[in-house]
Amino acid sequence: MTYGTLGRAPFGAPTPDRPPRDVFDAYRQVDPTAPRSFEAGIPMRDGVELAATVHLPAAAVLPAPAIVRGTPYDKSAGMPQDVSRKVDAGYVHVRYDVRGRGKSEGLWHPFTLTEAQDGHDVVEWVAAQDWCGGAVGAEGLSYDGWTTMATVSQNPPHLRAATPFSAAGRWQQEIPYTYGCFQLFFVWWWAAVRRRIMDSSLDVPALFDLLPVQAMGDVLDTAGPGWAEWMEHDALDDVWRGRRFDGAYTFDVPTLHVTGWHDREDIQAAFHHYEQMMAHSPARDRQWLLVGPWSHVSSYYPTSTYKGIEYPGGTVDMAGIQLRFFDRFLRGEDNGVDDEPRVQLYDPGAKSWQVRPAWAGGTRELSLYLGDDATLGEAPGTAGSHSYDYDPLAPNGLSVDLENLPLEPDLDLAELEAQPGVVSWTSAPLDGAVTIRGWGEAELWASTDGEDTEWHVKLADVDDEGRALCVAWGCLRASHGKDLSAPAAVTPGAVERYSIELTPMFHTIRPGHRIRLVLASSEFPWFARNLNTFEPIATQAEPRVAHNSVFHGDARPSRIRLEIES
Repeated sequence: MTYGTLGRAPFGAPTPDRPPRDVFDAYRQVDPTAPRSFEAGIPMRDGVELAATVHLPAAAVLPAPAIVRGTPYDKSAGMPQDVSRKVDAGYVHVRYDVRGRGKSEGLWHPFTLTEAQDGHDVVEWVAAQDWCGGAVGAEGLSYDGWTTMATVSQNPPHLRAATPFSAAGRWQQEIPYTYGCFQLFFVWWWAAVRRRIMDSSLDVPALFDLLPVQAMGDVLDTAGPGWAEWMEHDALDDVWRGRRFDGAYTFDVPTLHVTGWHDREDIQAAFHHYEQMMAHSPARDRQWLLVGPWSHVSSYYPTSTYKGIEYPGGTVDMAGIQLRFFDRFLRGEDNGVDDEPRVQLYDPGAKSWQVRPAWAGGTRELSLYLGDDATLGEAPGTAGSHSYDYDPLAPNGLSVDLENLPLEPDLDLAELEAQPGVVSWTSAPLDGAVTIRGWGEAELWASTDGEDTEWHVKLADVDDEGRALCVAWGCLRASHGKDLSAPAAVTPGAVERYSIELTPMFHTIRPGHRIRLVLASSEFPWFARNLNTFEPIATQAEPRVAHNSVFHGDARPSRIRLEIES
């Protein structure tokens, strides 16, 4: 190698039109008058710092009211228009990673009351910043809906309003177990939030057939105690009861509760939060309930279609609804929100939006009894039974595309009804329309030949062409039937009364249509298979075929109980 003049740019690189340092300096420059975003660390009372992304509107509107959202799904992700719409309307938007997730410090431990305390501390920190005018709102869907309601539970002094969407929180009567039945779709959830990042590296569909269920944890390799805790606590024990606010919803926060009739994850909790606020909150006259023909995700991103079924008017400007609500309570605008009906419900049977003075009340009970000839009637009828076998190695259930999220089962029950081990009872065609409004119940007098099994029921609207569409559903693990807090083995062959809660519904059954009850002992892959043995779902490894029977007649009056409008 000799000394000399290179005579060209290093490596022959061309001369750029603009010096890279000029590009860098321009990137670093911030227009203090324009909307901007930055990261911030928010200190919690125990010294942990949560990471947040703060989006500020133009300086001319600062200080401004703020909207906060706590998420385990990466504060930097999400739909950009979710933030820009609010910022364009003059709101500060603060999205933070819950502790142990993303860039936030601390231990990742889902669904604990620590997240409630964190929500309080975030609200108060935001309210104290010079870019905030002191009024704060909270919002979020699903887990973010839980953090919203958890924040509400702390009554932060500067929290003025909340908009939870399909908020979780009715633990063990919703998720992660529904009356003892484990929601296996959570394997997808755990695979995504197993540690700090949103992970998509695992072959999740391959895990669904794995037994025992707790072995999935070896593949998931989750951080923190969450997965192990779920495997160890399948009942409504002190762990889960201590994370609920039952009877203590004395939260003075105006709230817009939103969910969808086709939400298979959190519809029970969404109604539970609303009902508890109506029963206990000093702000009960400032609670709104909005329920559309939506799935879990679509309650935040509405659409007029679910699984090929059209619902005219189902597509609404949800962001606009939120902004109007926040304008009323964070800005104090007299914009007509106070005059909005408190209960606005979409009727999937009538395919129209309806208004009711209240969610509860104005109904009477309708009982339809299971009959010997697979009918539903208004009297118990003759004594008899229907029997079927349930094989965990050939489980019943609705097909779900496990390769693509979100998981959304079909409403059409034809596939399920065609499977061995599924039985049903159907009413005569209705002479007139019947509008169901409220929670329902399937009361079954039943037996199994082992120490445990499960009951999975669907209530269907059967049209005049015979197509049965699911209206509501419910499930119960037999060993949890007498006491959800203390499961006990079933006496083989003993006929017991089982009460199976049906999800909330508002649905008009049209004249000429029929009502159907569909029963199986599994709904795989949404729920984990019960192997028909009395041991935790987590550790069951040896399947056995169960012979199950449902009885009817005066002495054992199996029936469905519905609230219908008078």
